[in-house]
Amino acid sequence: MKTISLYCAVAAVAILASFSDVFAYQERKDYFSKPQFGGWFGPVTPAGDLSKRVETNLGGGAFFRLTFPWPYLKFGIDSSYQRFKSKGVNDLQFVPVYGNILFQIPVEFPVRFQFKAGAGGGWLAVKPDNKNGWDPIFMAGFEVSFPAGRIVNIGLRIDYIYIYEGYIKGSQSGGHVINTGIQLYFNI
Repeated sequence: MKTISLYCAVAAVAILASFSDVFAYQERKDYFSKPQFGGWFGPVTPAGDLSKRVETNLGGGAFFRLTFPWPYLKFGIDSSYQRFKSKGVNDLQFVPVYGNILFQIPVEFPVRFQFKAGAGGGWLAVKPDNKNGWDPIFMAGFEVSFPAGRIVNIGLRIDYIYIYEGYIKGSQSGGHVINTGIQLYFNI
């Protein structure tokens, strides 16, 4: 009788341990379904005609994301600060603020791949001309990230931002900016 009780106790502990592993795996697997906030830092590169007027520099930003009921879609809000030194006299400061939709590729890898697209506004200031104002912006991007625990994620991002110029008097063409960076964000 003691042997049967011992076997039952061992079996119960083994079953509970296997369930805890299943739940731990599920918790690790679902870390992308939690709201996230974080920041990024890296080079901001002008492209097109804008690259003829200003130089590449470093920039950084912050973001917040919420998951939709479908686990592979997220809504994000991003902002950053970017300052470009001129190849001539002027200096350009750019602060984009935009919302975006992120789509995570539904493939089960430890590394997550996400595409994103969005729109918003960008505050542009040109010095020493003292011209500034808000212009509409559109963006598209790609991210690769992986968990560094239950709470922390590390990733790489590439964002393309199109500045639809026209509201600042004297603007003649849209601007193109490519942001690349390392990001660190937290699941809350």
